[in-house]
Amino acid sequence: MTKKEHNIIIKFTENDNIKSENQDFGWVDYFAKFLTSGLSYRLENKINIIYKNELELITKEDFENSNLIFYVLSPAMVFSSNINQDSTELEQAFNFDIPLINSKIKKVFKAPVKIEDLPLSLSTPTYYRFYDNSLINEQNYETYEGWNEFQENESYWQVFADVLLDTLASLENNNSEIKSRIFISDKNKSYYHSRNIIKRELKAFNAEIFPDEDFSIEANYMEDPEEFFMKKCDMSIHFPDEFVGLTIEKRKKAFDKLPEKKRLIWFSPTESQQPEKKAKYNELKVQLKPYPNIEAVESTIEEFKEIIKENINKIIQKEETVIQSVKQIIYIISDSKIDKNSLDLLHNDKSISDNFELKLIDNVENVTDYRHLHYELLRRADYFIILFFKNNIPWLNSMSSEIKKAPGFRNEKEIFGKYIIFNEETILNDERLEDFELIKKDKPGQIIEVVKKLAV
Repeated sequence: MTKKEHNIIIKFTENDNIKSENQDFGWVDYFAKFLTSGLSYRLENKINIIYKNELELITKEDFENSNLIFYVLSPAMVFSSNINQDSTELEQAFNFDIPLINSKIKKVFKAPVKIEDLPLSLSTPTYYRFYDNSLINEQNYETYEGWNEFQENESYWQVFADVLLDTLASLENNNSEIKSRIFISDKNKSYYHSRNIIKRELKAFNAEIFPDEDFSIEANYMEDPEEFFMKKCDMSIHFPDEFVGLTIEKRKKAFDKLPEKKRLIWFSPTESQQPEKKAKYNELKVQLKPYPNIEAVESTIEEFKEIIKENINKIIQKEETVIQSVKQIIYIISDSKIDKNSLDLLHNDKSISDNFELKLIDNVENVTDYRHLHYELLRRADYFIILFFKNNIPWLNSMSSEIKKAPGFRNEKEIFGKYIIFNEETILNDERLEDFELIKKDKPGQIIEVVKKLAV
């Protein structure tokens, strides 16, 4: 394989590539053929598609020599494949650097799959859903015949357009400057195609969309996935069907969420005229009036896209005028408890408090418990300090990897320092941690000596 070629691995089971009576190829063959043809229009380099069956492992060498890896997922694939072993092998080969693994992996859902049946390292990459999401009853997909039905053309090409555009961006290393981050809800099926149209338009407007497809994958691991994603964004977009079926209490709780965040709820004229929805929509609009941050919009989808862009521009202009705090933020995350005396010295030292805002999470074994605060600090901090005294190498690898990727959490400011404080007994992989300054100390409480030096 030469460096001038683009190498794409597609892993699938033959049960998802069975030819039907009126087709020349199987579903996966068509997917690979369309992908190669679409990429070749734009890219001069040769496109190599490498097939892997459900029992062939994707090795460390495969990962390093490929540009992208697509998993074609269906109940047949999950039942018969070794994707759990795949996941384990890659995690161990790359020292549990899940963000690195996810950077090359994309998932193609050919049919519904239970999220809990997937390994953790397949839980977050971008994915594409090719089955008919509008079906309320998914029992149609419980047979091999259902898994191998071809989606109707318009729906197929709408999803495939996302596959092609994202793949081109990845292969061309097209890292456009992100101007805004928008949450687009996906809690109802009747607005699914409208959501994709809006998402595609906003991506072209240099907006990053959360969640990238819908949040059913990541929701499995979060207490409130909607709030988690909304906090990362400048504004949020919703559709009325997610509210009309709620009790008064649950609806009020949904409206009260993040009152500082601008929220638009789009009422499609087509959906609004349906007899079973019209009265419910009108009632919802009345209930929205007391909420100044929530705006009900009934318009064509083209008009709605322009309204979204106008709101984005207002938010960007407002952010540019905000005066930043003169104090720099130091984010300290520790695997050990810091004694009270040391904490008092740290917080009461005037040379530190005059210059820095300290944010500390200590005695942390699983950052999931502090996920919201952790990601907020990855976005805002100027300095990062890891206290590492329990010799849990996977934990250190995870923390250091996320700090390295702080710009991906919208930390667009300069990061002035990254430090790891550890004791004499700890063995570190210095090459892996080359972005960090390594400082040996006997105990976690000695962090004050490090922070005081930053204040000089």
